[in-house]
Amino acid sequence: MDLIEVIVDLQFGSCGKGLLAGMLAERGQPDTVVTAWAPNAGHTYIDAKGNKFVNIALPNGIVSPKLKRILLGPGSVINPDILLAEMEHYKAHVENVDICIHEHAAVVTEAHREAERGYGFNIGSTMKGVGEAVIQKIRRPTGGIYQNVARQYFKGTPLEDNVVTVEEYNALLDEAEHVLIEGAQGFSLSINQGFYPYVTSRECTLHQILSDCGIPRVRGMVQPQLQVYGVCRTYPIRVANRYDSNGNQIGWSGPGYHDQRELKWGDIGVEPELTTVTKLPRRVFTFSIEQIRQAIRMNGVDDVFLNFANYPQDANSMPMDQMITDIGRAGAPVRWIGYGPSITDVVDVGG
Repeated sequence: MDLIEVIVDLQFGSCGKGLLAGMLAERGQPDTVVTAWAPNAGHTYIDAKGNKFVNIALPNGIVSPKLKRILLGPGSVINPDILLAEMEHYKAHVENVDICIHEHAAVVTEAHREAERGYGFNIGSTMKGVGEAVIQKIRRPTGGIYQNVARQYFKGTPLEDNVVTVEEYNALLDEAEHVLIEGAQGFSLSINQGFYPYVTSRECTLHQILSDCGIPRVRGMVQPQLQVYGVCRTYPIRVANRYDSNGNQIGWSGPGYHDQRELKWGDIGVEPELTTVTKLPRRVFTFSIEQIRQAIRMNGVDDVFLNFANYPQDANSMPMDQMITDIGRAGAPVRWIGYGPSITDVVDVGG
């Protein structure tokens, strides 16, 4: 591997990782894109022609003109129905591309989703069964029909031929020249770094992303061969609180940082955003430099993409030029600024 690029989210997710991934894929043209996603988050990319990619299973890097392979890493949690649907939907992009699932990837089922519905409201979970799927994998049942890892689960299914062994997966990585890795969710949702228990079921840091994608430590690899891009937004969001049919709050998605406060969408003057997966209104907060400082430190970020700069900044905790300055002081320069949802709305400011 001559170059590994990794995209990490510096806040609570939904910062524009898909937009940056699509842009880097089109411009940098990686031959291999790798993820270890789960179906509790989605990534969106809109290209210069207005084509919209909303992906939950396949990476947005499928738009790379030189793409040879897509690797779904050992830390992936896969919803088979979603993966098959996206493979069919994006057939024109992936029909000549090898889509390979690591044999140790977990599979999420309706039973996992049903189990999470029993408690997920309390912590603002998306209740897509991801945590329960990981728990089953950790329990390591010995009977093949009870295992939810790809090697066992996909036998006799349409995805059986996409499953590769550890050795085959490693060989594919070793053949790659330019690798683009798309991290999922956000740093502050990390189970060990965020506001426990209002977190997701895994770590969302560089170290965990590399591990979940099966990326080895390449001896002697230094900058810029390993490039880490952090994505953040002017107004961070969290997923929705939950309410019952009578309007009573029955779940909270968690707090923010000491240097930020929660806002209402009317304070900003824009329509409420809906989450990609649950389609519920997101909570919105003022910008926190403490959040960014912690995320840059933990992830070793080289460059930052500051997104949603098109939102009015009057309600924020600091003007945008101060944000840019403070992000740089936190350890990584702002290289791109996003003023909208499309690649045409991204300005390269050079860092």
